[in-house]
Amino acid sequence: MQPDYSRQVLLKEIGAAGQAILARARVLIVGLGGLGSPVMQYLAGAGVGFLGLVDADALDASNLHRQPIYALSDVGKPKAELARVAIARINPAVQVELHPARFDAANALALVERYDVILDCSDNFRTKYLVNDAAVLARKPAVFASVYQYEGQLQVYKPDVKHACLRCLWPDAIGDGVVGNCAEAGVLGPVPGTFGTLQALLTLKILLQMGGQLENELLLLDFMNFSSMKIKAPRRAECRAPACAHIREIAPEDAGIEIALDSLAAAAAQGFEVIDIRSAEEVAAQSAAARHIPMQELLANPGLLVGRPTLLVCATGRRSLAAAQMLRRQGHAVRSLIGGLQNLEH
Repeated sequence: MQPDYSRQVLLKEIGAAGQAILARARVLIVGLGGLGSPVMQYLAGAGVGFLGLVDADALDASNLHRQPIYALSDVGKPKAELARVAIARINPAVQVELHPARFDAANALALVERYDVILDCSDNFRTKYLVNDAAVLARKPAVFASVYQYEGQLQVYKPDVKHACLRCLWPDAIGDGVVGNCAEAGVLGPVPGTFGTLQALLTLKILLQMGGQLENELLLLDFMNFSSMKIKAPRRAECRAPACAHIREIAPEDAGIEIALDSLAAAAAQGFEVIDIRSAEEVAAQSAAARHIPMQELLANPGLLVGRPTLLVCATGRRSLAAAQMLRRQGHAVRSLIGGLQNLEH
């Protein structure tokens, strides 16, 4: 059976010509979780011809309430491969290119340059700013969404005078752990699902050159009380489109900052002092054989470090990486556990 786009082709803004545009389009989706799941479903259903999928994670059972494109029987399998199978079920005409790797400074620009529109569906600030910087340098449109519990925001970057990038609004990247992500702060599944659906809608509007693409504004939605707000978000005066006064290159990442280990005992055997930077509530729910210093306390008082090599750990490895980056800039010998405590042998 062939895909049937007849209902959307009826729209005067689309028609046969618009459907042909979608069939030729190339879209990169960075993150295949709560935001990326509805994005890839709706873009595949709409007939976007080529989807690039970036995600290095395996499916966890805790993902399913907000990522229902996957199944309980899929737990432990790579999300990228599961997403390919799901897209083929929705629309076998869509070509899929898998990038089952971490989106990082080494591959960001090369990936972004190959696509027409980039979607940031990640759940951490490191990746969001990396997507932003690569999109600006490659002069590619990008659609961003961020979710915190019951609320979130949407932003569109385009290389023109009507669209600001993340650094126009927040010049310095926000450290992960300052604001909790879905895994750490909690979320109801339909919240990222709604924001991902809106990302898909904005992407289709960009590809079809339709109006209403959040020009010079952020869209804020709070589903606790169903309030919405648009706030002005203009380009900085010194940023002359399509160039950016603040982004010159993708800065290389500190290759030695992260380490992969099977257990905390292995870290101790290598001479590390292990510090658990999770909150007191997280530690109470699941303890670890490590010294406990909450992230904010450690960053406020780095003198708590004893002077020997230190390994920072958290639930997923994101907060520990952000904390390690901040502390290393101050000259401290700290590293972060890749994947966090969730990846250790039990």
